[in-house]
Formats: sequence, structure tokens, C-alpha cells
Amino acid sequence: MFIKEAYERRQKQGEGELQILSTEQKIHMIGSIKNNKVNYDKDEQFFSKEDIPQKAMQTKQYIQTFVDPDILGLRKKLWNCSVSVPKNPLSEETHERKLVKIKLGLLDHPIPKEKPNKIYEGTETRDNYQLAKKGQNKWNISTETSSLEFQKYLMNQTKRAKSHCKTKEKEIIKNYLKPIEHQTQLQQNLRSQKVNEKEFRANIRQEYLVKNPAASQQATDAAVFRLAYEAHLSKNQEQIQDKNFTFRPDMSKTLKHELEFKQYHNGVWQKMSDGNEGWSCCMNYTFDSPGCIKVKLDKNRWDYSSFTH
Repeated sequence: MFIKEAYERRQKQGEGELQILSTEQKIHMIGSIKNNKVNYDKDEQFFSKEDIPQKAMQTKQYIQTFVDPDILGLRKKLWNCSVSVPKNPLSEETHERKLVKIKLGLLDHPIPKEKPNKIYEGTETRDNYQLAKKGQNKWNISTETSSLEFQKYLMNQTKRAKSHCKTKEKEIIKNYLKPIEHQTQLQQNLRSQKVNEKEFRANIRQEYLVKNPAASQQATDAAVFRLAYEAHLSKNQEQIQDKNFTFRPDMSKTLKHELEFKQYHNGVWQKMSDGNEGWSCCMNYTFDSPGCIKVKLDKNRWDYSSFTH
């Protein structure tokens, strides 16, 4: 009996403690049915959600998410009123659910099998097909080619391109001369020209000395050089001389003048003082007479006036 009474007393004591704890842990929500208070304190403040401005609520929510972001996506998602089915249901699952599936082995992907390291000869051209029809070669459905054949083909193409470039370079550099070779060639040409014109220069020198017997050697050499140059220049000009060859542009084809003359009266047809009708500008009594003002018009002339004038 004693043990039974003690047990009942202890049970009642535990129920009372739990009741006290439950009442202490309750949060007094203003306006709620579960609030134990009827009257409110003077210092107690309450704001409904409708009274709080929208901007303040948004800033509070932004700060809360910024301070404690849901990186792993473990928080419970908000209620969505949409009835559409997601394309990927795995994206809608929580992180904990995914971990459970991984532990169970439902999300483990199978390891892909390695392909055999074999290369089959391909049939890229029609020749293989024709040979296969004749029985000389076996027809293969595969279109793969070996890397060795591709490398050989690439090497042949590069060799052809190099040889083609070399032939083009040889054609371009066929008549090329180095600066030293060009200089030596110029000196040889001048020397051969002097040798060929030795008699011609001697005649010029003799004529000049006859006219100027007191001239020094330097003056005679300079005069011979100048007279020989002028003689060559006049000879070249005679060869080039042509009637149509002038150093002026031929404007006969470009500058054409299509002139047109117009006549009109700038007056009015009216009755004169003597009772007859006539033009007031020129006092002409014929209505169909040519105008007293004559204007020259050039159709090919540039018109500088714009549409704004």
C-alpha cells in the first residue's frame, strides 16, 4: 500500500510539473485564442502585419536570408499554388531525401563500360564499293578511319602545299637582284655606255675646244657630259614624240555641252491703249511669237541647288 501511494503521489507531482512547464513555455501571442491573458499591460506593444510597411518586411526578409542563407537547401520550401508537375522530380526533393537515396543505392549511377581499343577500316570512297561488287575487296559497313591513314593523308597534303609555295616563290624571285649585284650591274652598264660612246664624246670635246680654246680640263669634261646628256634626251624625245601624246588630259569626251535655247515672254497678254491685244513686255501683237527673253540651258551642267532652296 505504501509503495502504491508513493507511486501515485509521484505521478501527480510529475503531471503538475509538466503543466507548469507547458504554461511557462507558451508564448503569449496578442490576439490569439491560446493567450492566457485577458488584459494587456501598458508597456505592451503590438503591430499587425497589415500595419507593417511592405518595404520594411522585404528588407527584414533579405537580411535574414543574407545572414543565414540556405546553401544546402535543407529548409522547408514555401507552399506553391502551382499544379504543374516538375520535369525533374529530383530537383524538388530535399537534400536529406537525396542523401537517404544515396545511402540506399538508388542514386548511384552505373560505371560506363570502356569501349574496345579497336579501329575498323572504313569505306569512304566509291572505289571500295565497286571493288567489293567485283569481289576484289570486302565491303565494310563501318565509316571509321584509322588515325595512321589520316596522318599520312595530312602529310601528303602538306608536302604538296609546300612544293606549290616553292614554285610560286621561285617565279616571284626570278628577276630579283641583291643590292650589291644591282650596283655592280649599274656600274657595268655605265662603263659599257662610256666605251660605246667614246667616239661620240670625242667629237663633242673637239667641237667644244674649237669654240672655247682657253677652257680647262674640268670645264671641258663637264661640258661634254652635259652636251651628251642633252643629245640623248632630245633623241629619246623624238622617239616618244606623238601628236596625240600630250601632257594634258583629253576633256573632249568628258566635258560635253548640250546647249538648249529657250524663249519666253515675261509679260502678260493684254489689251493695249490703241485697242489691240499684245504682250505687255515687248509690245508684240502676235500671240504665238517667240519670246523676247532668250535663255541658254546646259543639260550637263552641275546643279548645286538643293531641295531646300
